[in-house]
Amino acid sequence: MKGDVLLQNIKVSGLVPASAGKKAKETKLMIREAILTKLGKNIDNVKKRCAGKPLSISITFFLHKATHTKKDLDGLSNNVIKILGEEMSSKKDALKGLEIVTNTNLIHRIILEKSIVKKDEKEEFSFSIYEWD
Repeated sequence: MKGDVLLQNIKVSGLVPASAGKKAKETKLMIREAILTKLGKNIDNVKKRCAGKPLSISITFFLHKATHTKKDLDGLSNNVIKILGEEMSSKKDALKGLEIVTNTNLIHRIILEKSIVKKDEKEEFSFSIYEWD
């Protein structure tokens, strides 16, 4: 069951996580920067509020119909969670994540959704983090 809201309705417009390919690293960096920009000075407060707590994460992806059929929720959500975590990749040149979710073992619930948007609308995703109660 959802407890206290730790981070609510953060929307990243115009970007959808890529799990592979040349643009995957670049896209992760752009998403990380977009989230950092939205949180601003509140990033340290969010980290403190999430630290050591059991979490529930809700993520909704808004995709074009053509993209919708090519992207699976597992891959999309895994990238978002990595960006929120300590490292965004497991390679030698690991990119630093936002360090909001520092222990994925504390994630008790993940709610994922794909929604189709019109061709002229931007693809995007939004997420919220709750304390799992």
